[in-house]
Amino acid sequence: MKALERPQFHALFLEQRDPLFRFLLRLTRNPSDAEDLLQETFMTVWRKRGLFEGRGSAGGFLRRTAYRLFLNQSERVTRRAALAPLARDEWNSESAAPATNGDALSAHEHAETVGFLVTRVRAALEELPEPTRTAFVLFRYEGLTCAEVAETQGAPLKTVETRIARATQLLAEKLKAYRDHATQL
Repeated sequence: MKALERPQFHALFLEQRDPLFRFLLRLTRNPSDAEDLLQETFMTVWRKRGLFEGRGSAGGFLRRTAYRLFLNQSERVTRRAALAPLARDEWNSESAAPATNGDALSAHEHAETVGFLVTRVRAALEELPEPTRTAFVLFRYEGLTCAEVAETQGAPLKTVETRIARATQLLAEKLKAYRDHATQL
């Protein structure tokens, strides 16, 4: 198969722009970074379109490129952080949620509980090793098949299946520990 031509690339862009943005947003957890990586991904794929040989899907080629760009960006950020570490106060710059009045207490308590659980799931996800976390996110949140995740990560199918199973096990253990700790309080 020959390289992606302009009409094929335009169709790929229209088809994959939103799913790829969601994928990158889950990886970066920052809309600006996700948008930057989205643009960089499409520019890179256009420049390297001659490398697409048609062995996999064009969408897989696009996701694989986006994932590699994300990993490269993460490595740069890690190196910069090691050279100029942030103060601990800057890491925890999120402000607390504003208090609500007494008549909305049950809604407030519910929102706090949901917020607590979401925070715990995110924290547990963050503790997973990078290839494992990404495989789990792509499979569970983005709805990709194991074969598509394998194509995206450039890994064998069995490796991806193992990563997803391991992530599920580690998350279950971590969330059980959170639950057990909360019931002791």
